[in-house]
Amino acid sequence: MQDYYEILQVHPDADQETIQAAYERMQMRYDPDQLDGVAEELVELARQKRHEIERAYSILKDARRRANYDAEKRREARTTGIEESTAGHAAELLDYRPLPPARRQERPRGFNTQPVRSAAPRQRSGRGKRSTRPLWITPVIVVGITTFVILLSSLLITTLSGPSLTATESAKGVNLISTPQNESEAAAVERIMNQFEGQIVQARLVAQQRPDNFNSWMNLGDALYDSVQIVRERMPDSELYQERLPRWIEASEAYSEALAIDPTHIVARADLAASLCKYGESVNDPVYVAAGLAEAQRAVREGPEDARALLHLGVCLVSGDPPQIEAAMQQWQTVLTLPSVPRGIIVETQQLIQQYQR
Repeated sequence: MQDYYEILQVHPDADQETIQAAYERMQMRYDPDQLDGVAEELVELARQKRHEIERAYSILKDARRRANYDAEKRREARTTGIEESTAGHAAELLDYRPLPPARRQERPRGFNTQPVRSAAPRQRSGRGKRSTRPLWITPVIVVGITTFVILLSSLLITTLSGPSLTATESAKGVNLISTPQNESEAAAVERIMNQFEGQIVQARLVAQQRPDNFNSWMNLGDALYDSVQIVRERMPDSELYQERLPRWIEASEAYSEALAIDPTHIVARADLAASLCKYGESVNDPVYVAAGLAEAQRAVREGPEDARALLHLGVCLVSGDPPQIEAAMQQWQTVLTLPSVPRGIIVETQQLIQQYQR
């Protein structure tokens, strides 16, 4: 029995507004008309996906049909013994809620992106509960908010006055913080991730306040991109990477916003391409890889000697099935022959060459 909630990427308890928003997002994501020049078999896959989305929406949008579907799912679960195998874990649910970028809304800190295991809220009894927060927490919160406002102001000034880091020295996929030898790998990764979380929150606020500013969207895309890339490098098979996979899409949406302001920006298009390709490879969805490859090829056509564009074209070439390793190697070797390439891009290119030469 097909899981229509999973097809639409919504929680089984989602309301109709959420289902409608998810349906519109998924329809746009798998629109065959946006795949001009892509192989026919990939276009056909997109059509099949759209058919599944239409079927799922036709059931879930109708209250009566949805109730019948839910009842049938419960009967199937009892028949297959799934409920018995999950005894004692009834409070755990898969979270398939749609991501907020569709509405440009800020997520609360600590929110788990889908699909992850999350505990259902517990029902509490009693009235007039008193806060158990220690008295010393209040001044700490005030200091924290004040510090955050100062940091946000600094980020706004940097965003609006200076060039985007993406256009200068930033290099995706490189260890951005050195790891002391006396620290464990887990502690180092945790420290890096916590830093990115703060950057993401600040960058989102700036993008919301200045949606017409190119650098604000680039900075948001970079923060999202780096926060998932570092996990891909260090822990590619971890649950944390699966949890952060949707950030590739969030990053691609931020880069798309930047391109809407400056359609000629080669780096923004190259980063958009890499985000789509890495997401498509990770979830085994060739539609995303094809869309990313098309963006990467366009970036190289517009900037045949742009190191970032060549680097990410290679990334997209090895993301397909089968991977085009020889063609990717040609792009990466070209990067190493270019003058004045940022060191971070050289390091990443060399790492990729070593990885695929094995």
